[in-house]
Amino acid sequence: MKANKFSNIAAAAQKTTAATADKKSNTNEANNSPKTNIMPGVKAQTSQTAADKPEVTTLPKTGRPAGKRSNAGFKQVTAYIDIETYRKTKIRLFEEDNKEEFSQLVDKLLKNWLKQ
Repeated sequence: MKANKFSNIAAAAQKTTAATADKKSNTNEANNSPKTNIMPGVKAQTSQTAADKPEVTTLPKTGRPAGKRSNAGFKQVTAYIDIETYRKTKIRLFEEDNKEEFSQLVDKLLKNWLKQ
């Protein structure tokens, strides 16, 4: 009895292995065969020349505008500033009406210093 039980399991395993091998060979044959159009009556697209392509208009980009980081006219630098000086500077910049950035203030002060 037990021999029959195991022989059935072995036969099922062989069928599964054979089916998997068949699928693999079919897949390999399909990948190696020349590509054909799946939809009858529809021609495959060929590459278009520049004259054949329709003119594409680009829409303006949405989102944030480009910043200083992506502008070649600016360079990111590191400076060590007393923490209390930095805190008071940020508070004062926030309270002013012109809303100048910290980097703009540092740039302006350095330019004034260079003029001396």
